[in-house]
Amino acid sequence: MKLEFTDDMREILEEFLIEADEILSNLDQELIELENNPEDKELLNKIFRGMHTLKGGAGFLNLTTIVEIAHKIEDIFNKLRNDEMTLTPEMMDVIFEGVDKLKEAIEMLKESDEIPDEEDIKDILQKLSNILEGKEALNSENNSSDNQSDTGLEKEEKDIEFVEGVDEDIKKLILQFKGKDLGEILEEIILLPPDERPPLDVIEKLEQLIVEGKDVKDLIKSKENIEIENKKEEKKEIQKQESQLPKKQEIKPTKEEKKEVQKKKKQEKKEEVIRVDVERVENLMNLVGELVLDRNRIVKLASNLEIKYGDSEVIEELIDSITGMSRTVSDLQDAVMKLRMQPVKKIFSKFPRIVRDLAKRLNKKVNLILEGEDTEIDRSILDKLEDPLIHLVRNAIDHGIEPPEERIKAGKPEEGTIKLSAFQEGDRIIIAIEDDGRGINVEKVKKKAVEKGLITPEQAENMSDKEAFELLFMPGFSTADEVSEVSGRGVGMDVVASTIHALRGTIEIESEPGKGTKFIMKLPLTVAIIRTLMVGINERIFAIPLYSVVEIVKYDAENVKKVGNFKSFMLRDEVFLLFSLSELFDMEDSSKKEFIVIVKVGEKNIAISVDNLFGEEEIVIKPLGKLLEEVQGIAGATITGDGKVVLIVDTNSLINDKKTQLVGVL
Repeated sequence: MKLEFTDDMREILEEFLIEADEILSNLDQELIELENNPEDKELLNKIFRGMHTLKGGAGFLNLTTIVEIAHKIEDIFNKLRNDEMTLTPEMMDVIFEGVDKLKEAIEMLKESDEIPDEEDIKDILQKLSNILEGKEALNSENNSSDNQSDTGLEKEEKDIEFVEGVDEDIKKLILQFKGKDLGEILEEIILLPPDERPPLDVIEKLEQLIVEGKDVKDLIKSKENIEIENKKEEKKEIQKQESQLPKKQEIKPTKEEKKEVQKKKKQEKKEEVIRVDVERVENLMNLVGELVLDRNRIVKLASNLEIKYGDSEVIEELIDSITGMSRTVSDLQDAVMKLRMQPVKKIFSKFPRIVRDLAKRLNKKVNLILEGEDTEIDRSILDKLEDPLIHLVRNAIDHGIEPPEERIKAGKPEEGTIKLSAFQEGDRIIIAIEDDGRGINVEKVKKKAVEKGLITPEQAENMSDKEAFELLFMPGFSTADEVSEVSGRGVGMDVVASTIHALRGTIEIESEPGKGTKFIMKLPLTVAIIRTLMVGINERIFAIPLYSVVEIVKYDAENVKKVGNFKSFMLRDEVFLLFSLSELFDMEDSSKKEFIVIVKVGEKNIAISVDNLFGEEEIVIKPLGKLLEEVQGIAGATITGDGKVVLIVDTNSLINDKKTQLVGVL
């Protein structure tokens, strides 16, 4: 169904899409939590409110099919929170199906201003209606014979007793929209077609009550209201007694009152949040990047002036001013970088649903543990992490976690555990995926690698477990005996490694047969501004990201040895594969080798010889553009303090084409 929006409505649509994304992205995790704890009233109310908000926004924009699905799901949760039905796994499957349909509709709306037609949602609406009707029938069977004869408003009138003086029209509305407050009832009425709305005078009565601050609980007598009234009376009595106490005696607030104050403060804090378009933040980040480059340039010029003109009073004042400006620019840079940071919860929240559905399909029992969801990372990194994490989690369920009967035979609990965690360590973010499954069979990995011609039998024999794990990231490698929908197609793990390396991160594997496997990803906090080591070869300057630099030592020809077709560098009884930076870039090799830079590439450290070292420098990464973006070994470029353009080295991709040759040597 194609839709058209005016410019004014387009702005409202954009706001709705942002809000809908937030609601639906949290919904999967909330539903899984509810499935494990169906009596959680607070969670039931939260889901109900989210669905009500989604329906209201969609109704205002006349997104009819989205309204219909959301309305049905809302009705189900209204019944659940009012104890009119009990949640079952079968019901949850249908609810998830409805949520998926809503996600699909939102994506269609984003991409092409379309929503599903009535025919497209007919099936899910029928399933949701069946839940509503079936559960109502079940409830009626459990009631007494007297109650079985009650239907519609007659039954509800017996459940609700109104306070004296409530208008009959308002009574009917409260009964019709049972479970909703007056504000929600007014919203519902506005969303109804004109011919189905109550008369204008009734709407005006409802609006007047809302203006007066009245709510449903003020108009009906219920057990809850009686308890509230009793508490009010008790409170009055306590206050009366306290007023008779000596004035010096302090009355401390109760724990409940303290909690209420803290809750109000949290709500007030939430209201201070504003939404900012991502593009504006990106533009701001680019401007700050340029400012950092200008600062570096000014600092360099000031240093040259100091060398040339000495310690004059003017130069001293200039240096002081530049130092203050530099500090302010650094603070501004940190503040803007924090704007780009987002909690990993944004993608972690999707995994409870993924694990639930896949475990069910594979007839396995899996418990997912999420840790460090509030850990923040650059948005541009977070967006690219979702696919690698999904692949690793699916792999853990398919390959790692054993079927219940196999786990019981092995003396394990029948329910497997997968832990997805994140935490900050210095200027790096560590994300780990750990399972307590069968672990990786190293010998099987080596055997498959030999069969595929990736390594020789001799190399396999001399290979350590860590080196064997690295084989899993080679293109086309898979240990699966059968191809399934989930895995075993020979794709995926190499893409995972490539994605992590492209983000200037590393990925490691730890595994123990029968105990489980752990994948550890180490990623930078941000991809925009980094610290680098400036090195020189053949009178050219290159920047090596500092996080990949392990150690720097003087070049000593006596420690250089030949190993087959490769050179190695001996350092403290340790052997490192040795390349010159000019060799890696296919440039003319330099005879002037002054320093060795030990860099981390995957699981191994490699020695790279360079001519000169120019120290550390904080740089702003600039992309090379579409024509040069596929160049191996280059992560981007930057402009140094003296105005030179310097290429940034990507050590992982720089030796990527040599990986096959290096297997068994690394």
